[in-house]
Amino acid sequence: MNEIKLIGNILAEDNDSDEEQFRRFTKTKRHVLLNKDELDQLIERPTSAPSVYLPFPQVFWPEKEEEYSIPKATNDLAALSINEDPKPAQPSVYGPSLNLGAAEFVPGNFQVSMPPPKRSELADIRGRIAEMSREQAGSRYLQQKIETVLPEDKQLIFEEIYRAGFGLLVDVFGNYVVQKVLEYGNLEQRRSIANLMSGRVIELSTHMYGCRVVQKALEVVEIDQKRYLAHELRGHVEKCVEDQNANHVVQKCVEVLPYPYMSFIVDDLRMNTIYWAEHAYGCRVVQRIIEFCPKEAIMDMVNAIIRNAVDLSKKNYGNYVIQHILDKEQAPLKSQLIVSFLGRLYELSKHKFASNVIEKCLIVGNPEHIRAFAKELFAPEHVFELMTDKFANFVIQKALEVSRGEVQNQLILKVTEHSAALKTFPYGRHVLTCLEKVKKGISNQ
Repeated sequence: MNEIKLIGNILAEDNDSDEEQFRRFTKTKRHVLLNKDELDQLIERPTSAPSVYLPFPQVFWPEKEEEYSIPKATNDLAALSINEDPKPAQPSVYGPSLNLGAAEFVPGNFQVSMPPPKRSELADIRGRIAEMSREQAGSRYLQQKIETVLPEDKQLIFEEIYRAGFGLLVDVFGNYVVQKVLEYGNLEQRRSIANLMSGRVIELSTHMYGCRVVQKALEVVEIDQKRYLAHELRGHVEKCVEDQNANHVVQKCVEVLPYPYMSFIVDDLRMNTIYWAEHAYGCRVVQRIIEFCPKEAIMDMVNAIIRNAVDLSKKNYGNYVIQHILDKEQAPLKSQLIVSFLGRLYELSKHKFASNVIEKCLIVGNPEHIRAFAKELFAPEHVFELMTDKFANFVIQKALEVSRGEVQNQLILKVTEHSAALKTFPYGRHVLTCLEKVKKGISNQ
């Protein structure tokens, strides 16, 4: 059998001095392969530091197992270098005096290499972040990065965005990057950007892109800064409500601020409630007020809307305010509003906008409301005209769908009486289709 010599040939030349052998070894690997004779020669050598050796049982294991045994590898790295499990360990003939940690095994100039520090993801674009924010592709890239990068990279983006100043807040693409910084930045970064808006909230609110940044700031900054931003709207509420951009900022103030901090908005609008309820943008603000403000603070506005419910339901935008009350308000106010339409159903059902309100009443009303509405809608003098009207036919269909029990059976009979004539009218055929669906639903119950 060919013997495998020690790596570096430390033991190959007996005349070499220890210094020459060690110098030769420092150019080799630390892990070494030994045979039995070489181990015998190492027993008498002075030892100092710990080391690791690798037994290769498939090469060095003797024919007679009892002659000697090689201790099991002492770490995981050695274990991974063995192709098969070694024989069970036998008592070592070398005894505890064998120390494979002599200086030959540990070169003096050995150093542990450390991985290089992680490179910043944004290192290549440092100094150009504000410029990239104004470009569509660059803006999208930065928006994605802000969500995942390390805090130091977020700080880098924030610093360059902050230095760009007010112009980036109103930029077509840059405003989205500013919004992302507000959303994912830390408290100090948010406060700093909110401070950029100080004194210019009205200007930003009326801007197509700036209003979006103001809304995001109102969502995420601390309550004290929310209050200061909203305070700048004082004396300009009506101007902002009439503006196609700023009305969204007013709505956001109503949503996120406690009532004491935004009550000035309600005070400015309550004197002209009906005007704002009919307004293209004002109707949105009125709906937010109804939804988020304490009921006791806005009852005068709600009562004014209910008193004018019939007229508002005919308005292009006022009907949305009525439907919002039907959706959001509690039962007493809802019932009061529904009852106010009784006696006017024929007129309102044929109206383009009011018909939507009557449908909503049928959806949210209780059984008594549905019964009262059905009695008026299916009166013999009106029912056929309503079933063939381009708007009222939807009201008839909704009444068929939401009614139950005896009321529904009566409505089915009344529609069936006119089925032959309804086939000759396009809107009448829609009612007959609905009738078949209702009958099928009843049979499947």
